[in-house]
Amino acid sequence: MFRMKREMFYHIVTMLVPHITRQDTNIRSAILPGKRVAMAIMNLASPSSLRYIANPFSVTVCTVGQVTCEICQLLRDIASNKVIHLVNPQQVTDGFNEKGFPNCAGALESTHVPDLCPAGSGRLYANRKRYASVILQALVDHLSSAGWWWNTRLDD
Repeated sequence: MFRMKREMFYHIVTMLVPHITRQDTNIRSAILPGKRVAMAIMNLASPSSLRYIANPFSVTVCTVGQVTCEICQLLRDIASNKVIHLVNPQQVTDGFNEKGFPNCAGALESTHVPDLCPAGSGRLYANRKRYASVILQALVDHLSSAGWWWNTRLDD
């Protein structure tokens, strides 16, 4: 459902545990850190309504929104050094502007690379054209320098 490996999920949880652990009270039990992260990821990864996300976690719609905002802020604060940043965004934007592309900070392209999928996981690897593939994405600057590339399973 999440299209995320367990190792990555647990890595995010262990990174956030000191910041999202709450204490139980006489009125209610605290939401476990793993459940909070799963709720936020499900909210960010799916176009579903908050009510659809709240029901399996047995929480209110308001809680889903609050937890998602909290997790996003923590990820921004804690993991910002692990996110890819352009070396000089203004220089790249100016370069694209000179080439006739105002307010552009990068060009993103993706392609499907045909691949054999592992047994039993065909649905995860099938693209919209119904063949198994992995998506390769690249981000380039105004000089066509492919500085960042990655593969993903999310469809384009």
